[in-house]
Amino acid sequence: MSAPQNGSTMIEGRVVHKTSNALKITFRAGPGDPMAVGVQGAGDGFGGKMAMLFGFKNGGTGRHSITYADGTVVWVQSKDSAPTVLSRADGTAIGTITRSDTSTAVGSTAGTLLHFVATDDAKTPELFRMRILDRMGEEFGRLDVVRTVGGWTLGHIADELYNTYIWWDHAGQPLPVPLLGTRLILKRSPDAVERDVLLGACVDITLGLRPYVTAMR
Repeated sequence: MSAPQNGSTMIEGRVVHKTSNALKITFRAGPGDPMAVGVQGAGDGFGGKMAMLFGFKNGGTGRHSITYADGTVVWVQSKDSAPTVLSRADGTAIGTITRSDTSTAVGSTAGTLLHFVATDDAKTPELFRMRILDRMGEEFGRLDVVRTVGGWTLGHIADELYNTYIWWDHAGQPLPVPLLGTRLILKRSPDAVERDVLLGACVDITLGLRPYVTAMR
């Protein structure tokens, strides 16, 4: 892998089923131990967990968790026809994400944080593609949502953030999950709140099955 330019960062999240049938997304910022793991419905009640166990709920709304390598937990309350709510384990609010033709993340104290907007080629057989804009409307990065195994095997990705990068160089196998994962490509390392919002969005999309741009509906 060639060196990233200007401190840019890539985070991949790959989705599988746990033994309980809940969906799980594992985030890595490079080969090695994961930086975080998201789990579908970890904060749901007994009925929701039983629906997952028996295969009646393969993704969808619920209270999903993100657990970082240091044990820190973020909750992602994924909802129908209402903003997604992000909070910490102690109940401290992080912010909300409002979804429409585009989506906007708003911090609990800092106002608008990020916008998610479609690229010109927002929907391909392999991927949904989005641009991530910062609060000033400048491009902060890209978010790919992987729909098929081919989305992992695009191999050499030409992008202004990298000359060339190749990650892990394995496609994986077809998985019985609605979406196979996400790929975040960022122009710089996110701060803690941006990181929570970005991974929360990836969980909301892949585990909550929430559309973030029109092309995903």
